Amino acid sequence: MTHTFNIDKGSIRLVASHKGKQYKKSTGLTIDPDLWNRGAKTLPAKCKDRAVWEKLRLIHLRAEERQDSAVTEEDVLLVMEYAVTGAMPEKKPTGPRPLPFWEYFDEWASRESTQIRQRRLCYNNIARLMGTDFNWDDVDTAFHFRLVQRMQQADFGINYQWKTVSQLKTVMNEGYKLKYHHNTEFQLFKTKREDPDTVYLTKEEVERLWEYRPEGELDRKARDLFLLGVWTCSRFSDYSRLSSRMIRDGVVHFTQRKTASSVMIPAHPRVLEILNRNGGRAPALAQQHLNEWIKRVCRSCGINSPVDVTRSNGIRHTTETVPKYDMVSSHCARRTGITLLYMTGIPLQQVMLISGHKDEDSIRRYLRLTKEENVALLKDNPFFK
Repeated sequence: MTHTFNIDKGSIRLVASHKGKQYKKSTGLTIDPDLWNRGAKTLPAKCKDRAVWEKLRLIHLRAEERQDSAVTEEDVLLVMEYAVTGAMPEKKPTGPRPLPFWEYFDEWASRESTQIRQRRLCYNNIARLMGTDFNWDDVDTAFHFRLVQRMQQADFGINYQWKTVSQLKTVMNEGYKLKYHHNTEFQLFKTKREDPDTVYLTKEEVERLWEYRPEGELDRKARDLFLLGVWTCSRFSDYSRLSSRMIRDGVVHFTQRKTASSVMIPAHPRVLEILNRNGGRAPALAQQHLNEWIKRVCRSCGINSPVDVTRSNGIRHTTETVPKYDMVSSHCARRTGITLLYMTGIPLQQVMLISGHKDEDSIRRYLRLTKEENVALLKDNPFFK
């Protein structure tokens, strides 16, 4: 067997001759025809492109190494395959490298987000409960069953279990869309969710809070900040950054931090008053401090009616009675605003445009009407006339 190289429209081929027959194999290399000397016999003279010449030289040496062993046609083809494939580097796969589950999970949990703390908790909980020796395809229905069992044994609340599984499904869904795996069993995961024992303040209690004159600066800030949440029906991450600059033509304009949705809300006169007395912006108070001080303010206002609270830990449920002020928190402001707005007779779809909710199931979890309040809303309905 002897061999040489030629070109066809710029593509370089390895040409082997054996027993009067020629065999051709593409090298995968290309060259400008002006840099190829067709009349030259030796390789350096044939190729004037140094980089291409180096690769052809390696193919040449590998072909020389085994050409004497070529006896049959099959041998010739094997020598040519050996010469070309061994000399050319493997092509790197196109597209993103499929990330292992835990590498992607860690990236997801560390991603800048308003929920980064909850994401890291989910990551740590699953690592602690299930270990880290598994990949995408191992997250199946049996995995989900074991995860729920272990969360119950660890006394996770019902909603905490639901949140953990929901976040796991989010990671699996993103991995599926990125083609890191083809496991679809995660779509079957279902975990119970319960309505939390949450409260809202009645219209009378909100008035009591507005009329209250706190003596301490922190009490006043907590009261003002909480009421901004009530009259904008917004989350703490939004009402805590309100400023007079967001109000144009009597309308509050802002983009929700959590959902990036644009929201427009009529500016309540008391919102304007609160911003004015705080230098044109919401009082500066961390969420944990608001949660602490608004309870003190509500207790001072006499918002202390008894409330039954049911708590779920694992498979155990306990109920206790606590004063209402003990259940008031930063998120209670949004729930109060949404409930009171709905009670004035505004259609749910319009309330959703203000609150930023995308579906009725989500917003209905915010509505907290007693039977008496529901009757009061219905009694003037034409159905009952």
